[in-house]
Amino acid sequence: MLCLQCETNPTWINVANAHHDLILIDHAHCEKKAAAFGLSMINRYPGHLKLVHEMVDLVKEEIEHFELVVRELESRGITLTRDTGNDYVKELHTHMAHNEPDRMLDLLIVGAFIEARSCERFSILAEHCDREDLRTLYRSLLASEAGHYRMYTDIAREYFPADRVKQRLKEFGAIEAAIIRARTDKPTMHG
Repeated sequence: MLCLQCETNPTWINVANAHHDLILIDHAHCEKKAAAFGLSMINRYPGHLKLVHEMVDLVKEEIEHFELVVRELESRGITLTRDTGNDYVKELHTHMAHNEPDRMLDLLIVGAFIEARSCERFSILAEHCDREDLRTLYRSLLASEAGHYRMYTDIAREYFPADRVKQRLKEFGAIEAAIIRARTDKPTMHG
């Protein structure tokens, strides 16, 4: 499945179904942070025009999704709370290179894994969420997450040799799988 080397613990859906409000709030924050990440990539790599153009499109889409989820929260009488951070993403970032150009490659690879895991979780929610209205919402978001995964890996292959990208995907696949296996089920998109 995409670049993932392990599947989500099957019991995660039980936690998600018990905490629809928390999953929605966390997802809103994920969309917001994905847009901010796209802007930071533009700021960091302005001379890489393919990256800039792709990130502009990504930022627009992520902001639209953020607005969609915020409106969903509003319609349910749920207040968007303060963002408490994402331990999954923080753990991935600890394994990234610090020097360029390796840093750029790792940022793209980490972006791909975040989107791939989100895609997997949306697939689970779209099929197993105990509320039909939310299954519809999750299905509507599913395709774009897979597209974002492909976008990050395509950009990586634009600027780095394909075999190097493949190797880094494999290395981060093992890292990401270990992070997922070590986590307890939480009512978050990457929990």
